[in-house]
Amino acid sequence: MEFKLETDILPTLDWIIENENHQGLQKTEIFYFSLTTCAYCKKGIQWLKDKNVAFKWLYIDHLDLEIKSAIKKWVQKKYALRSRMASPFVIFRIDSQDFISNGYDPEYWNAKVR
Repeated sequence: MEFKLETDILPTLDWIIENENHQGLQKTEIFYFSLTTCAYCKKGIQWLKDKNVAFKWLYIDHLDLEIKSAIKKWVQKKYALRSRMASPFVIFRIDSQDFISNGYDPEYWNAKVR
């Protein structure tokens, strides 16, 4: 499976939705990629829940290898990462513009959640 760079893959993924009732109330749409074994991923999910923020998330390590690999390649190219995709990897979509966090960074996240 391969995703084209110009194609937004985010709507096609099978997300778990948290605080869905708040989605229309916040300007930022959040997509959260995590691993089941990552302590920082768990901290980040808890941070978002504590802030009562709506977000979509999934465990990359629960995906088929082909899909997991395609997502990582798409993210790497789309966001021109200089290093590998870290965990957690978060996309903050505000007014159709994407901002990314390649790792756990609650200070940065706080500035992006609206």
